[in-house]
Amino acid sequence: MTDGYAILPELLAGDELAQIDAALAGRAQVGDRDLLREPWCAALARRVHADARVAALMPRDHVPVQCTSFEKSAARNWLVALHQDVAIPVAERVDHPALGGWSNKHGTWFVQPPDAVLAELVAVRVHVDACGLDDGPLHVVPGSHRQGRLTDTEALALRDAHGTTACPVPRGGAMAMRPLLLHASSRASGASRRRVLHFLYGPARLPLGLAWAGARPR
Repeated sequence: MTDGYAILPELLAGDELAQIDAALAGRAQVGDRDLLREPWCAALARRVHADARVAALMPRDHVPVQCTSFEKSAARNWLVALHQDVAIPVAERVDHPALGGWSNKHGTWFVQPPDAVLAELVAVRVHVDACGLDDGPLHVVPGSHRQGRLTDTEALALRDAHGTTACPVPRGGAMAMRPLLLHASSRASGASRRRVLHFLYGPARLPLGLAWAGARPR
């Protein structure tokens, strides 16, 4: 991913999408960060990773460490300012000078690790619905992940200098991206629904005494 992202059409077949529709039906909490605890989602994470196009984007021993659900529609609409994803979910708080930005969300610790850790991660955003230009797709600054962690001022300057690229994705497709890639999204202007399962993959073991949330602390 030279530019920090890739669009992968037709990642999932129609029967797989029907199963996901059924699993997501009636869920009250959008933005759930703990979907991997559910067997259907853990199985889907393995299925996505097994796709040759996804497997080519990360080391063979990477594992799924988180899945977050997002749903954008006319009734549930929002915009996201330009940013990088710099926090990861971990099992417990660890005191180390290289770690910062600690927060606890619904009982899970999140930390901002060194850039070297973030550079190893790959996110795969599986689109349960088609996401066109009117459905609030991500807009990215291609290649910005190579600049490391940026301040808000640096991020805006980079966007102004290089512009952004919209990333529409068809139903059943996915967008793979590096977490340090600058990205944003606008409000949906259409009447459709945009559901996304955001999978995060990384090395099984973390440095600095950290362990992924759900793993046994070392």
